[in-house]
Amino acid sequence: MIIPAANLSLLHPWRHEIELRRLRPRLESYWTAADSKRNDSDEERERHYQQVVKPMEDAFLAEFPAGVAENTAWEVILRESNWRYLLDRWRKNGQPIFDFAPDLLAMLADTDVDGMPVQNLRAPYNIFYIALPPGHFLPDYHPEWVIDGLYIEAETCLADTLQQAPRAPHEIIAEANEHRRLLESRPDVLEMMRKHDPDYLKDFATYLADRLRENAAAQQIYERYLADPDTVMDELAVKTDEPNSREWHPYWMVCVDFTFRRRDHAPAPLSLAELFHQPTLRANYDFLSHRDTVADGIERNRLRGLPMETFREDVEHPNDLRNAISDPSVINEVTRLVFNLLCYLNYPERDQERRLNDPRAQDRLAKAKGKARKVAEARAHQDGCRWIEFCGYRTPFERPRAHGGAVSGHWRRGHWRNQRFGKALSETKLMWIRPTMVGAEKDFFDGRPAVYDPSR
Repeated sequence: MIIPAANLSLLHPWRHEIELRRLRPRLESYWTAADSKRNDSDEERERHYQQVVKPMEDAFLAEFPAGVAENTAWEVILRESNWRYLLDRWRKNGQPIFDFAPDLLAMLADTDVDGMPVQNLRAPYNIFYIALPPGHFLPDYHPEWVIDGLYIEAETCLADTLQQAPRAPHEIIAEANEHRRLLESRPDVLEMMRKHDPDYLKDFATYLADRLRENAAAQQIYERYLADPDTVMDELAVKTDEPNSREWHPYWMVCVDFTFRRRDHAPAPLSLAELFHQPTLRANYDFLSHRDTVADGIERNRLRGLPMETFREDVEHPNDLRNAISDPSVINEVTRLVFNLLCYLNYPERDQERRLNDPRAQDRLAKAKGKARKVAEARAHQDGCRWIEFCGYRTPFERPRAHGGAVSGHWRRGHWRNQRFGKALSETKLMWIRPTMVGAEKDFFDGRPAVYDPSR
């Protein structure tokens, strides 16, 4: 068995801090200044922009290579704002990291996923990072940069939301009363709220009645969902898909941002001009219904999504794959990777092991018992170690080997399916029909992967 290890300084969450070491203070000052007058009058915001924000913007633009269009340069600034948002969410969600073994990734690359319904898929976290072997995925995508990972940001699944019972009416009343007392003690906050809604909390009885009515409606949906979940989710999907509907209850949304590392370069602080050459690869999938397949998610964004090739929302591409991915030429490869990873993380028989990134620290921790184990774990964290979910490192896998100058047999592609089980076959679980070798001599080669339980 391969003992996995990961150098944290090379992973994007830590590498990004190094790459932005020179730029981050300036970027943070700019973002703070640009956001500081949001609730002021138009005149005050314009004066603040001309006197404070615009000089910062001009200084940024002056650092880009000559001839670069202003909109193109601004994409770099907006991309860094997106990384700031993603990393902030990632840290607040516990900094989850998954590391996939190259052999497992090779197996998943030979597994079809477009026809997979998403009803049994869940993200292990609202946002998490997956580390990939640098250059393993789309190795020729860019001559100077290689893909080394991706962030997957998944909205809470509608089914999980509907399974949560609404709050009791007395809790709603108590919370509303506390909210009123708080705002009455902070007239400045109440004034700010009324800038957006002049009638906000002017009539407390109406405000409370609206809250209780919304809660009662949620209670009805909850009870109906428990009795017939498919019908309720189908109704919500239809409402969401109506052109003039204000309802927005998608079943699931998945956003993906790939990370790039410079080829043959140790992490080092970068300038704006250097960041300009860093590629961007993003994708987004919307699923209106639990019955949707992965291909349905692509189709919906192709027709109605926001453009993924830009971080601005003022560009439209009607009926275009750029609404689903920033680079349509790799939509198939990206989709296969992302959803095979999600399928594997939902696979009941997956090979997943939580370990410290440093094998030596993990070995010391494994040998410690009782209170000594807590001490060893605390010491490992003080030394900079972190927990990582390693996937596929106990799964042996061999590629076809040449025999007598020819490849013996060939691979049959794998796929995923939902397996019925339980009383009256009322439940389902995800099954992986793995890629298999066909037409080869068993005595010479057996390509069937196996997952071993080290506890046995």
